[in-house]
Amino acid sequence: MKTFSFLRFIVTVLALVSVVGCTNLNRTVKPDRNPATLEEIFVVTNLNDNHGVSRELATALRSRGVRASHGPLTMLPATAQAVLTYDDRWSWDFGEHMTYLRLELHDPGELQSYATATRTRFIARSTNLERELPPLLAELLAPVAK
Repeated sequence: MKTFSFLRFIVTVLALVSVVGCTNLNRTVKPDRNPATLEEIFVVTNLNDNHGVSRELATALRSRGVRASHGPLTMLPATAQAVLTYDDRWSWDFGEHMTYLRLELHDPGELQSYATATRTRFIARSTNLERELPPLLAELLAPVAK
């Protein structure tokens, strides 16, 4: 009887771990930069953006009070203070879900980023971009502690 209870406990723990998943969020910002002061950001649309990530990023930025637009780099407005690029990876496991997203802030015309935020999720059941993007953007645009 005790063995059965222990076995049931192990199965329950494994089921919870598989449902909850593991998420990792990292941020780096160059010491002389503060992304929290940005008022206008242009999101560069990836050529292989089949999930509308650039559109959702621009929408999430606007909901934070930042003027934002998205499109190919050739449509970069002259008033943009920063360019946001992203690298997203998706997996299919009985439904498509995002497994990796890296956001990078650049000065317009510069290749090297000055702020990054990366989210990895090793086990995910589904991806709702409206729910997943705001926390990562909040991390990327958070004020830098002095």
